[in-house]
Amino acid sequence: MKVVDKYQSFAEHLFEDKHVRKYGMMLVKHGFKGAAKRVNPVAIYADAALSVISAFNSYFEYAREREITKQILAQNKRIEAELKSQLEIMNIKYETALALGDERIKELSDKAKLSELQMKNFIVQIGKQVNIAKTMQTCIRHERENGCSFKQLQDLQGNLDHYLRSCLMILMENVE
Repeated sequence: MKVVDKYQSFAEHLFEDKHVRKYGMMLVKHGFKGAAKRVNPVAIYADAALSVISAFNSYFEYAREREITKQILAQNKRIEAELKSQLEIMNIKYETALALGDERIKELSDKAKLSELQMKNFIVQIGKQVNIAKTMQTCIRHERENGCSFKQLQDLQGNLDHYLRSCLMILMENVE
């Protein structure tokens, strides 16, 4: 229990307390025997009764404040437990968000690597298709020089043009 002093010093207590002043002045003025003659016993009993009532009143105020303090402490414990659980929930959410972020970064990285590999493979395939087209063009020129039929040369050139258009269409669709 914490004690709070009403007066800071004994001297202040002597000068500030009305009961000490009242009876102290009687003692100084009349002495012990004279004060005993001057003091009315009924007044002393009434003053004692008032002091007892004041003490009870102080105790009841103390008990009421103590009960309020208990309630406040219980509420503080409840709030502390609630905040602790909310903090744990927030930590779990934070760790989950970090894990999801790491997963997303890894997934994007894997997609970028896969896309990079696909692009390399695609470039290799296009290079092969270009080589095939060059070979076909060379064969058509060679046949033109050898004197092959004009109708067959036109069909071959048309097929080569169609092949090149198809390769360009595939290239355009995959680049976008």
